[in-house]
Amino acid sequence: MEARLVGYWSESPLDPGSPEYTELGFRADGTGWQYWTSWSSAFAVHRFDWHSPGPGRLTARLRMAIDGAWSLHGSDVRHRVERREHVDTLVELAWELGPDRQLTLDRALVDVLGGTQFLPVAAGGDDPTLTGP
Repeated sequence: MEARLVGYWSESPLDPGSPEYTELGFRADGTGWQYWTSWSSAFAVHRFDWHSPGPGRLTARLRMAIDGAWSLHGSDVRHRVERREHVDTLVELAWELGPDRQLTLDRALVDVLGGTQFLPVAAGGDDPTLTGP
């Protein structure tokens, strides 16, 4: 397990005006998720198992793809799951930590819904499809 990856990462601080962004969560138990969202109210979550087989290498096995729509209820964001699909996709990529702990992946974890540059989010976050109504 690569302890430097454990935590919550977002591409939003790198491009704050973007109409969509991706976030990654890496748990110390070897599980994680990717969260993608758009101003259009669409979202997608990909849950995965992960490990680092060597320096600068990341292996993730995508296990679940979830998507739907988000909405605001006061100051709360709620996620309505519209599709949940079991998947089994192995993804191998390279990563590095640069200045200011910027995480750079050599390609997106999920090709059509992912970023490649992230900053750590100190307060952390959770897979939004595990909580709330």
